[in-house]
Amino acid sequence: MTDFDWKDLKKYTSEDYPEHLAILPLRGVVVYPHTAVPLTVGQPRSIRLIEDVQAGNQYIGLVASKDPALENPDPSDLYGIGTIATVHRLFRAPDGTIRLLVQGLDRIKIDDYVETKPYLQATYTRIPELIEDDIEIEALSRNAQEQFEHISELISGIPQEIVSSILELEDPLPTVYSIANFQRIELEDAQELLEIDSTVGKLRKLIGLLVHETEVLEIGQKIQDQARSEIDKVQREYFLREQLKAIQR
Repeated sequence: MTDFDWKDLKKYTSEDYPEHLAILPLRGVVVYPHTAVPLTVGQPRSIRLIEDVQAGNQYIGLVASKDPALENPDPSDLYGIGTIATVHRLFRAPDGTIRLLVQGLDRIKIDDYVETKPYLQATYTRIPELIEDDIEIEALSRNAQEQFEHISELISGIPQEIVSSILELEDPLPTVYSIANFQRIELEDAQELLEIDSTVGKLRKLIGLLVHETEVLEIGQKIQDQARSEIDKVQREYFLREQLKAIQR
């Protein structure tokens, strides 16, 4: 899935969207517009949903469940704002699950659930994003990129090509969503980031999360260094004692 062409993001317009959407509940993850995300579905109703979407318009609504432990959440268990997405690729695994790549397109507000079987279907309203045009948003966007780059230096789990692609982004909104997509964020914070209308507000929220994560990682690194230094000290003292014993013998 690494050969996804980000230019495909421009192929879809709101005029193509269907009147009703099949809603795929997400467990422990929020999918944002302007991002491509791999998902795995295993519940029978979710598999049926994906099969029908593949055979039809290929648009789905992705809405996070408030409780990730629920296997089949009801409409009342889901957040009210999610993302309309399209399915790009699909792979059936030997264990019966389906692995797919979804592309987030726009924010949506769920108006009403019109069907619950064989899977959830709803009417919805597209929510436009507010993108300010001033020097503050540029400064905040750069700061978020710098914070993300620093975090990538503290941990080894983020591929350098992803970091480089995010640093090259000039549009503040994709910058917010792309960083949030690859950054470890609690579910409530991730959902709040999606729901904030202002891009400046999103950036401020994201930077706060990044600063906190940086502090946690730096403290963790310091603790590791101190523990390693203590171990080295103990090992040196043991080695010297053994040398002294050898000399005495």
